[in-house]
Amino acid sequence: MEELGSLLLVREPGALTGMADALTAAGYAVTSSLLADVLADRAGAPDAVVLDAVCTPAQRAGVIEHLGGALPVLVATDGDPALVEPHLSAGVDAVLPPFLPPLLRARVESARELVRLTTGSTTSAQAAEQARIEKELQIGRDIQEGFLPRTLPQPAGWDIAARFRPAREVAGDFYDAFEMVNGRRVGFVVADVCDKGVGAALFMALIRTLVRSGAQQNVSMGWMDEAGDRSGRDWLSGEASTRKRALPSIGTGPLLNAVAGASKYMTDNHLEQGYFATMFFGMIDPKDGALLYVNGGHNPPAIVRGDGTRQDLPPTGPAVGMLPGVQFRIGEAKLERGDTLFAYTDGVPEAKDEDGRFFGEARMYALLEQPVETSAGLLDRVDAGLHAFVRGAVPFDDITMMAVRRLPAGET
Repeated sequence: MEELGSLLLVREPGALTGMADALTAAGYAVTSSLLADVLADRAGAPDAVVLDAVCTPAQRAGVIEHLGGALPVLVATDGDPALVEPHLSAGVDAVLPPFLPPLLRARVESARELVRLTTGSTTSAQAAEQARIEKELQIGRDIQEGFLPRTLPQPAGWDIAARFRPAREVAGDFYDAFEMVNGRRVGFVVADVCDKGVGAALFMALIRTLVRSGAQQNVSMGWMDEAGDRSGRDWLSGEASTRKRALPSIGTGPLLNAVAGASKYMTDNHLEQGYFATMFFGMIDPKDGALLYVNGGHNPPAIVRGDGTRQDLPPTGPAVGMLPGVQFRIGEAKLERGDTLFAYTDGVPEAKDEDGRFFGEARMYALLEQPVETSAGLLDRVDAGLHAFVRGAVPFDDITMMAVRRLPAGET
């Protein structure tokens, strides 16, 4: 029989029994593989693909993208016919039992012809427009990377490192670290703008600029009564805390100025656009390890003590730019020698594997609680754990991490 080309059959164990033989009988050179193995393989693309319909539409898209993009694709099931419905709504053809060679050949060739027609109908003008869009996105990514610090401050006795991995060409996450109060304090920020894509990236640039500018200026803050609070006021109820605290004055103003000022500007000028950012802004005194921070609705960073215990730093206010007229409270903690602060965006615990399971906080904390030698080593460990868990799944969200470590006594 004439061989019609190579065909990849992606199926779960015990499923679609007999289909490989039927496809071979139809004239195809068939390779049968598991979904995870396909995504881990770097072999060349087949002429067509048949996938077990138990895979999700996202997994199907991931397989096709991994194999090179525009490929003839069918889904098949010998179980519940309802499994094919999510794929049919995306315009993907389906095959149900009985798997007869002539029928399979007709369906596969129909899918191949559709891809040929679709590909052939792409005009040079469309190709040029696509190239222009890709170039614009690359320019946007290059500009965005310019907003991230090339180097991080490393005060004596401290070790600071960060990781940033966007899920798309441009991202809504950002991080920053810089000296404050004429070098007497070090500020560091990890933030996540809501949504994804170009819009989030634009507001990422705006919010990052507002925060950095506010933190490095000593200006009058007459509006602070409306947006910032030094007394421990509860940002949910608006009622004053019964325990008044005298916060250190050095750096307190710039810290509140940065967060509350950015939030006020956003709600005054961009509330209708609906963009806001969860943000953790910490400020350390390098001499004694004192930490002041504002957590604007962000995932609580974790201070991992030298003995392996953990202290979380919960929100002290809402997301930046989400609600007008809110107050932010300053939190306090201290990094002793050998302690490490780990800040991250939700792309870490919400990373998904090929089955749609979350990485989760439990896995993340287990990696944090192991002994730490360097900040970069800690981030490498978490990054490796994410890679091993996610494997070939398509990235869903940006991933940003920062580690701020106070070195043990005797280390410099």
